[in-house]
Amino acid sequence: MLPRKSKLPREEFRARGYRTVRTPYFLLKVKNNFERAVRIGIVVGIAVHKSAVKRNFWKRQAKTALAAGGVGRDFLLLISPKVNELTKKQFRERLSEAMKDATK
Repeated sequence: MLPRKSKLPREEFRARGYRTVRTPYFLLKVKNNFERAVRIGIVVGIAVHKSAVKRNFWKRQAKTALAAGGVGRDFLLLISPKVNELTKKQFRERLSEAMKDATK
């Protein structure tokens, strides 16, 4: 579980000014914030998988990858049902590539 200061507030989900990277597996939005912490928001709907265990698996994988994303950034990740085609290693690779593209 993320500490409160690392959670992206729900109001920020609709905010403007995000740089967006779209892949077939997820949508990553990145924005600079004025805090010294990384704030993360992850959306994994029931369409991704019926099992909560599997949805939480993808959330955990995303949290570990995004936490190393740098200080002072907001990350919003919307995961697509096609993510089930990936392995854990492939997901982390694709997410790190998307983070590099978004933070250029």
